Amino acid sequence: MTANLPMPPQYGGEKPPSCNLRVSFFCEDVQGYIENPKSFLPLKACCCNDPTHKVSWHVKWKREFLIDHVHVVIIVLMNAYCDTCHETISYWPEFVLPYQREPLETFEQVIVEYLQGISISKIAGKLGYDPRTVSRWIKRIFSQAKFLVNLVVRRILQYAGTETLPLFLAREAVKLLLAWLHDHAERVGFPRLYRLIGFCNLLGKGDWDFWGAPLGRARTRHRQILDSG
Repeated sequence: MTANLPMPPQYGGEKPPSCNLRVSFFCEDVQGYIENPKSFLPLKACCCNDPTHKVSWHVKWKREFLIDHVHVVIIVLMNAYCDTCHETISYWPEFVLPYQREPLETFEQVIVEYLQGISISKIAGKLGYDPRTVSRWIKRIFSQAKFLVNLVVRRILQYAGTETLPLFLAREAVKLLLAWLHDHAERVGFPRLYRLIGFCNLLGKGDWDFWGAPLGRARTRHRQILDSG
């Protein structure tokens, strides 16, 4: 079963020590996850702060998911709990975004078509959404990409071995971010080139969440531990 296979490191299988509450995990089959989510979870939950801590699967919870823009299904998400840190760690399959019922592919389709010059009203009409809603999605992705582009590119460069890049304007940041993600996904054999936002979150290993921040802002949830001295 999938859970018995180690998550490829280039997809985010190895997590550095951190203090994050939400971690994306590799999931190649949406329908399979809906039917049997436990088969896609890691065999053992791990504390993000210290892998030696005792962590147990804690609770599961349900949320709605629009599998085709129309039909709602219920998916199950799992939490783990660290007894030492007293922290709950949520495990999210890569195709799910926080606070949204639509699959990740919808948002990626929107931003790609917008960058290709298709109008917001036309994009919204195909999806059946109010153009104002689609506009908010685009603004959010632009704002987050401008913040995240250097973080993501640095992570990719750990594998590619090239110099870092300067900051970019929002539109250029989105294009650059998608281009780097697409190139790296092809290089490592990530099979879903239409799910690059999920690939981005897998590369983050919990250090960022492309969509999870408040509207208009993207920020790492990594807790900086200050020296008390």
